Amino acid sequence: MATFLLVHGACTGGWCWEKVVPLLEAAGHKVCAPDLPGLGNDQTPPANVTLADNVEKLARLLDKMEEQVILVGHSLGGVTISQLAEARRRKIKALVYVCALLPTSGKSGRDMTALEPDAMFRLSRQVSPDGKTYTFARDKLPTLFYADVSPEDRYKAMQRLRPQPLAISTTPVTLTEERFGSVPRWYIECVHDNAIRIALQRTMAKETPCKVLRLESGHSPFFSNPEELVEHLEAIAAARSDAPAGGSAF
Repeated sequence: MATFLLVHGACTGGWCWEKVVPLLEAAGHKVCAPDLPGLGNDQTPPANVTLADNVEKLARLLDKMEEQVILVGHSLGGVTISQLAEARRRKIKALVYVCALLPTSGKSGRDMTALEPDAMFRLSRQVSPDGKTYTFARDKLPTLFYADVSPEDRYKAMQRLRPQPLAISTTPVTLTEERFGSVPRWYIECVHDNAIRIALQRTMAKETPCKVLRLESGHSPFFSNPEELVEHLEAIAAARSDAPAGGSAF
């Protein structure tokens, strides 16, 4: 059995994993799905949150865990898990990117999305007057994030979104081969994603080689395909921990 640390993406919270957590726990795994600073139920003012704050909060959780964890990041959460792997390499069994941003060292999440300047993700983003947080145009959210999600789950999710700290997207990651680069990496493609489109997902997974698995889903597989997502996570948990970081999936 494995221990999973699930890291959410922009504007959401640990709640986005609410269908995944019980499935993993029913299979005997330990699961932690925290809120990042300023999001979910965390009351940190989002305008003040930095990437270092995200890493610090999660590092404190890792330091309390006896066994290595499988660290899973969705969407913008990919930036945080990469930097966390650099800080706590020995605590991590594998990195899993679920249609997530995967910048190379010296690059930021925004650098990755800039590779597709016409993407709906960029065109629908609305930055706050102080330039420190952003949200997404509400009329674009169903197509952007929840295209294949049930109306009930879509409504519940949209009601819980909060402004996203901008610094998480704009801060470059600093990664080394000795630390981040030595952790086995997996990328779970979401083929019908309208936020981080499949071409960009594949570009990032090629630049930072990962073993690749596929989901026929949109941007929120934890709502639309939770059972299949959990099957992939369990397969990764069962894989050899000494497998190389990149390469084709088993």
